[in-house]
Amino acid sequence: MDLRKWTTEKLQFLLNALKKFDTDHGFLLSSGITFNLLICLIPLSLLLLGLVGTYLYSDREVLSHIRRYLETVAPSLDPKIMRNILRVIHGRKIVGILGLAGLVWASTWVFSSLRTSLNIVFQVEKGRGILRGKAIDLLMIFLAGIFHIMSMTLTSVFTFIKKYRIQSPIDIGLIIQLMLKYVIPFLFTFWMFFLIYKIIPDKKIQFKSAFQAALFTSLFWEVAKQLFGWYVLHLGKFSVIYGSLGTLAIFFLWVYYSSAILLLGGEVAFLLEKRGDGINS
Repeated sequence: MDLRKWTTEKLQFLLNALKKFDTDHGFLLSSGITFNLLICLIPLSLLLLGLVGTYLYSDREVLSHIRRYLETVAPSLDPKIMRNILRVIHGRKIVGILGLAGLVWASTWVFSSLRTSLNIVFQVEKGRGILRGKAIDLLMIFLAGIFHIMSMTLTSVFTFIKKYRIQSPIDIGLIIQLMLKYVIPFLFTFWMFFLIYKIIPDKKIQFKSAFQAALFTSLFWEVAKQLFGWYVLHLGKFSVIYGSLGTLAIFFLWVYYSSAILLLGGEVAFLLEKRGDGINS
């Protein structure tokens, strides 16, 4: 297969994904995911802080990791927004088991909205039911916590190596800095996308389809993040329109675009599944 034919096929595939995204009202679904994600941002962080910060890491370490991750995923995020988010998290009041259960329940909303949207994308006719659906939501919260702990552990290891690095002809500090700033966040994002496509829909998704869709979404999301950050810094005049709320509008807009990219990746997974079924039949 020559390069021109391969490129044409890939562009046609992407065009089909965009057409189905429009047919499924992807931007409308993205607004619902954005709303639930913004509502669940604080409960998810509080839940992580309440569990991980109690048994494995100190509150300061968890807060520091949350701050670094927000800086990584949100382009040009204003420090005031981040400080306010962290202030709310730091001033938490969790009262016993009932408070913890409330945080868990509130944190499941974002995964419930993802499941509803992805069921539309994958044309699921019959869902798993309320109990199984909530069980999947709880599983995703658990897996997100596991990945966050792994990310914190890797960050701690690389920081330790950087602090006590041995003599080497290679600049280990630069490599570690690249790992902390780019590689670890990318891997964390990639595997979260993979789990979302593989587990959340009420339909069996093949490993290969979920993997390819997660790779597409992760790369597309990274490119979009850089472009959006460049636009905000050089072209966007949000402060003229929104005034003091400009930075908040930027954050909301980026979460909305991220939700749309996630759903577009779901459309890619659906088309890969459909093409695979056609080949097998």
